[in-house]
Amino acid sequence: MLLFLPALTGFLLAASFPRSDQNYLAWIAFVPLIVFLFRVKTSFRAFWGGYVAGCVELSLLLLWMPTVLEQYGGLNPWLAWTGYALLILLLSGFPGVACAIVKLFMQRGCDRMLFGLPPLWVLFEYAQTKIPFGGFPWLLVGYTQTDRLSLIQIADLTGVYGVSFLVLFFGTAFAWLLLHRGRRLLNWCPMLAAVVLICLCLLYGRMALDRWGALQADVKAVLLQGNLNPDAAGSVLEDKYLNGYTRMADGLQSSDIDLLVLPESPTPALYDENPRYRNAMAALARRYSYGLIFNNIRREEVGEDSRYFNSAFLLDGSGTRTGTYDKTHLVPFGEYIPLKNLFVFMRTVTQDVEGFHPGRDIRIFRLGEHPANVIICFEAIFPELVRRFVQDGSQVIVNLTNDGWYGNSNAPFQHFTIARWRAVENRRYFLRAANSGISAVIEPTGRVQTETGILREAVCEGRFAFIAQQTFYTHYGDIFVFLCAIIAGSFTIFIMYKRDREKRL
Repeated sequence: MLLFLPALTGFLLAASFPRSDQNYLAWIAFVPLIVFLFRVKTSFRAFWGGYVAGCVELSLLLLWMPTVLEQYGGLNPWLAWTGYALLILLLSGFPGVACAIVKLFMQRGCDRMLFGLPPLWVLFEYAQTKIPFGGFPWLLVGYTQTDRLSLIQIADLTGVYGVSFLVLFFGTAFAWLLLHRGRRLLNWCPMLAAVVLICLCLLYGRMALDRWGALQADVKAVLLQGNLNPDAAGSVLEDKYLNGYTRMADGLQSSDIDLLVLPESPTPALYDENPRYRNAMAALARRYSYGLIFNNIRREEVGEDSRYFNSAFLLDGSGTRTGTYDKTHLVPFGEYIPLKNLFVFMRTVTQDVEGFHPGRDIRIFRLGEHPANVIICFEAIFPELVRRFVQDGSQVIVNLTNDGWYGNSNAPFQHFTIARWRAVENRRYFLRAANSGISAVIEPTGRVQTETGILREAVCEGRFAFIAQQTFYTHYGDIFVFLCAIIAGSFTIFIMYKRDREKRL
């Protein structure tokens, strides 16, 4: 019966994300789980509590996945739903293990070890950027607070993990009060600390909004949302790809456009091998002072084999190709099949080629005199990867993505929410061109300057500025995660010291 409590946590967390957008629920979402941890007797049961919370949350938030695997991954419905279930069961292990360790702390230390949950949860969120299959940090707790701009400004110090910690610490302090109501005044200290931390973050956020919101954006970019459908007839798709963007550009009214950006989309023509397409893109680039950024597939011959790369191309204002970036972090089961011998029954979701190769390194483009970078689709969910581009000098982030695979589900809104954090963490304008939406110009504060809807052809116009200054997060990375590791380690040291002292007595 007690498992109802962690299930409630999972439900409240799911309701905190897009499109439900009830982000206030995240602040109390962990209370049922924490009460559960306090009541159960063993770390084994604590593990199952965290596991159930993860299963409920993920099953609701990733409900779009079976349709993608079935429609574009070539799986029959049974296998698609099995893959979805396996991913949920795997990812739910992270909160399960975090809860088990906290309970172990409590058993061998004292009840106050419950406050080990926030740093441990952050550590396991960070682990999700690495595993499974290169990482899937899609639904971190901090992302629930994206629309609270004053609160999320601390991301330029701590990354998204600082807000995750804050939400968890408040929930733990609130649960502690509920469990110890009517007792000593000392039990109010955690809640007081949580309120002080929130106030300090809001104060910092207010100052950051005043500073970064006052920037003068004097460069105009247009992002074209072609809404190319991979299921369309070949002739229709080819016409929209070869001619559609030019027709959209012909309809633009403004004469002061500096940069044109085309999204990641299905690719029926290769830039390097199709003169007609190459000439069309060069002519398009010559209309704008900073030229054109677009996505295409690049082929490389290695011996008798052909390697394909999901790439971004920059053509300058003269139509000359001046930069190419090959996507380094590919989507497992979307752009390549990990452990091919095990998953022989699957094909990639991307239908353009059988499978992509990852790029070898990150690369910086030049927009006039200014360094810039491109990230492609899935790469936007990895804070460390995006940070590396800015650390190498990039002054504006361009994101080319294709969320058409998700259809009219929650996934495009979840993906867009995540992308906004990369702008705040690095204090860069973030130009997001999406084939089917959401295309947007995001300011360094995370505020959306302009955006489009989904599943329709659209034009997104906005202004940006080149920013050279680097944030603490950009320069030093996930120091806050390291701090959480130190806190969790200090709990372990305390327990070892306590046990050693008890043995001596």
